[in-house]
Amino acid sequence: MTNGSTTKTSTRLFVNLFGQRHVLTFVVFTALLLFGNLHPIDALTASSGAVTIQDEPIRLSNGVTARVIFSIPPSSTTKPPILFLHGSFHGAWCWKEHYIPYFAERGYPCVAFNWRGTDGNPAAEGVKKVKIVEDHCNDLRALLETLPSILGIKQDDENGIVCRPIVVSHSMGGIIVMKYLDELFSSDNKSTTPKDIFSGIVSLCSVPPSGNSKTTMRYLRRSLLDTYKITVGFVFKKVVTDDTICRDCFFGGNSDEDNFGVSDEDLARYQQYFERDTKAVLDVLDLGKRAPSLTADANGRAPFLADLPPCLVVGATNDFIVDDVANAETAAYYSVDEVYVDSPHDIMIGRNWKKGADVVYKWIEKSLLT
Repeated sequence: MTNGSTTKTSTRLFVNLFGQRHVLTFVVFTALLLFGNLHPIDALTASSGAVTIQDEPIRLSNGVTARVIFSIPPSSTTKPPILFLHGSFHGAWCWKEHYIPYFAERGYPCVAFNWRGTDGNPAAEGVKKVKIVEDHCNDLRALLETLPSILGIKQDDENGIVCRPIVVSHSMGGIIVMKYLDELFSSDNKSTTPKDIFSGIVSLCSVPPSGNSKTTMRYLRRSLLDTYKITVGFVFKKVVTDDTICRDCFFGGNSDEDNFGVSDEDLARYQQYFERDTKAVLDVLDLGKRAPSLTADANGRAPFLADLPPCLVVGATNDFIVDDVANAETAAYYSVDEVYVDSPHDIMIGRNWKKGADVVYKWIEKSLLT
């Protein structure tokens, strides 16, 4: 049987399985698909050995009050702070589970932020969609201005006491960082560069600078069933209610023998977080018109390439959402080679979380501290 015949047969089976009406609906939404933006957070002050993790509402310099999870090492340190930024359907909580204790125990001050539209940073009453520039980039700018006070660091530029965090972003958080830097480059203030703001930039399973539309179309050509799962999972929020789709999208799937370190109890807890963090989502049409790739050069590289600090791009070998082409696009934007770890999309949760953390830690120690 030829490839064309196989494709036609698969398509007929797919239509028969789900119905023509549902298939047409999901294809239409697929063309618009770009992760929504959501997040959760439990009020907490947790302790992990000598590490204390706090969760407090913080008033940012732009007047927004957001819950911030942070951990300050008990003894003084010269190591730069690490700023963790989550992706869609997640919140600052996803870094608290493993990454914040891991890096705080190694002497790094850690801060995890909730994007606008999440339970930890609600959008205004009645707002269902948030903007990448007016909301997310604005909040990131205000967070960076507020960061020294969160960490108890006295800012003194003249004497070299500055707060330049290492930013570690996941999924949709990655493209927000790119857009923030793009807006900085396009502004009238040319005296401030990316390396003046960040000590290093780490992108984990990041949405690429062109957004998710190209990735979605690649999935559509490759597998209708996978595209259906991603579309209903994110657009119709089935990751909240359908265990199988949730596991496939974020946690590596499931079988009778292996749950990839995410128990049924963990999954139910995460789905509760996903539900409370989907009150307002990212306006994907707005993002498409303002994607960072629009100002990149012919090779897909960022226009501010010469002013970047050291950068690391990490992909996951078992990522259901961000494919190799997308990871290569992000790596090209930062002009680095991507590296891979054995993990599903949620690189910071589940059994293999330490593999990603080890890669980031070793890179920081080698590239930033030596």
